[in-house]
Amino acid sequence: MKNLFLLLILFCGLFSFAQRDMGPKELPANHPIELVDGQYLVNGEEFSNYDIKHHLMNNNPEAYKYYKKSKTKSSLGGLLLGLGGALIVGDAVKAMASDEDYPGPFTYVGAGLAAVSIPILSGRKKVLQKSLDTYNDSLSKEKTLGSNIEVNVLASTNGVGLTVKF
Repeated sequence: MKNLFLLLILFCGLFSFAQRDMGPKELPANHPIELVDGQYLVNGEEFSNYDIKHHLMNNNPEAYKYYKKSKTKSSLGGLLLGLGGALIVGDAVKAMASDEDYPGPFTYVGAGLAAVSIPILSGRKKVLQKSLDTYNDSLSKEKTLGSNIEVNVLASTNGVGLTVKF
């Protein structure tokens, strides 16, 4: 029975990783990324965090820097909030199980960690929006070859020449 249970868990783990195509989905070129209700949309099509991360990493390093900073703030703030909540709950359980006073030192440390996580978590959406704005602004500044070529014919005492400006 143990072998069957272990084999079942192993296959469930393998099947859960087999559900996703391992490569990032390609985003359409020169289209802005919109953030609507926590979903990344490009031309009305939804893309995952993984796809957006790889697209920004390969196409716009400055926007990727802000995106990475937003994800770091989110992870750090969530860790501090979870750790603070766990300390508060742990101290409450400890106080119920023994004859100690409830607001113990772990409660104060947990409340402090939770309080520190609030400003960290509040700034992450602004940084994420700055990342998307940086990427979207860079799309409008990209130059196309056809509209930015300037060709001039020059004549001087030395001869005739051609200048091409891109």
